[in-house]
Amino acid sequence: MHPAIVDTVPSGGTIDIMLKENRSLGRGLIVLETLARQRAMSLSEIHRETGLPKSTLRRLLATLASRRFVRRSLSDKLYRVTVTLPDISISPVPPGLALVADIGLTHALVMTKKISWPSDIHIFEKHWMRIVESTRAVSPFSLYLGQVDRRLNLFGCATGAACLSQMDEERVRQLFDDPDKEYRFHPARFGITWTKLQHYLNKTREIGYGVRHPNYGGETVVNDKLSAIALPLRRDGEVCGGVSLLWPREFLSASEFADMYLDELAETVARIEADLDGFGDTNRKKGKAVKGRADPQPPAPTSRHRS
Repeated sequence: MHPAIVDTVPSGGTIDIMLKENRSLGRGLIVLETLARQRAMSLSEIHRETGLPKSTLRRLLATLASRRFVRRSLSDKLYRVTVTLPDISISPVPPGLALVADIGLTHALVMTKKISWPSDIHIFEKHWMRIVESTRAVSPFSLYLGQVDRRLNLFGCATGAACLSQMDEERVRQLFDDPDKEYRFHPARFGITWTKLQHYLNKTREIGYGVRHPNYGGETVVNDKLSAIALPLRRDGEVCGGVSLLWPREFLSASEFADMYLDELAETVARIEADLDGFGDTNRKKGKAVKGRADPQPPAPTSRHRS
């Protein structure tokens, strides 16, 4: 249980209001610190760890989520902190991760509702792709659930191929040769040489979408028997991740599946990118407005197309 918050300010009028606000702030910080230490938790786990009533936690979490300090993933229903707290967070949270997940999920849900097949949303990090959200939980098809925060081999998964195909050769070579990556993130895991990778990415550019490497069986089990197609996801013109569609490998080949659903995937990615860029434009306009008021005199009172 987290140490109790001790009330030391006398009660009465405005002081009571300030005390109540400070207590709420303190409890909110307790929740953030707890989530940062544990990485992902359910409401019951947060209740057990902090000792705070569930009704209070629901209110605090709703407020923190509305301000994008935490988010609750659709895939596993767990809460995660989306900011880095000094000397507390297990690992730094990539800038904009929550925004990509939230905006991406909104449009991916519409796509899954329309075509039924589930979609995963990934971001590109260091030497891997990382699942930040998934619609597998709401798809009528029973597939292995995509675990949020799971890291995927960049050279094996479909979103990895989609992202790599958009990078220049020098950057791809750096990722291929980097000696610091673990073996599970290494192309040698699938017998991929530099020559084979070049051929693989040229084919990806030719068909206009990423597919799983033939030797890649996912990261959930030894072989999940799934196939996937994917398109890269850009923010402000830079590749930041990818969106995939998944189905049982025995159902259709990648080309057959793409013939049926690639256009829907492309439209979904275009909507996500437009919203991400629109969010950035709004923030930049707000920033310019603030700068424009820096020295007041005096201050006033109070489509993507298939290749």
